[in-house]
Amino acid sequence: MIDNYEQAIALLEKMKASLPIPIKVTPESMQRMGKEGDKFSRDHIFMVESVLYAGDEGGIMCMLKTDIDDKAMYGLSLTHLRIQEDHPLAEEIKNYQRKRVARLAIQDGKMGKARRLANKSKKKKGFGDL
Repeated sequence: MIDNYEQAIALLEKMKASLPIPIKVTPESMQRMGKEGDKFSRDHIFMVESVLYAGDEGGIMCMLKTDIDDKAMYGLSLTHLRIQEDHPLAEEIKNYQRKRVARLAIQDGKMGKARRLANKSKKKKGFGDL
């Protein structure tokens, strides 16, 4: 199992209550968007208009709009998006993304990548943690 279902649904509900959510798309996802992705700069802010849970395989899916007048919507997994640091759900979304990417790496047999991700999320000890 990739997602903890209860945690994913809890985050999904929090995201629904916070819509619309400003977000950026990763460069890799922009490339996958093909000619559509070429329209936007790397710093383009999309708005998450709706979210849904696509099961363990798809995770949390986000429907994005480019701006208010644009009728086109793009559906991308939350793991391929970057939330602004100052958003109230930023830390919770990043934790979901980290865990999901690590579990996908384990599922795909990429143990080195999973270890790197796990080490990245560990808090470093400092004077405040004694």
